[in-house]
Amino acid sequence: GAMDPEFYHERRGSLCSGCQKPITGRCITAMAKKFHPEHFVCAFCLKQLNKGTFKEQNDKPYCQNCFLKLFC
Repeated sequence: GAMDPEFYHERRGSLCSGCQKPITGRCITAMAKKFHPEHFVCAFCLKQLNKGTFKEQNDKPYCQNCFLKLFC
């Protein structure tokens, strides 16, 4: 049978870790996961993150401010 598109994306690793939908346009790869740019957000304040400036803690991304508030 034809391959299920969800499965295909899952195998290719192009499902967004934030929303679990396939990524077709721009993609951010961070923490060995992939994200739609708009779904790569701080785990605490949910502000959209910039790939270069996020901090990782417990496998979750945080913006600089939240990271300092929570973990420093």
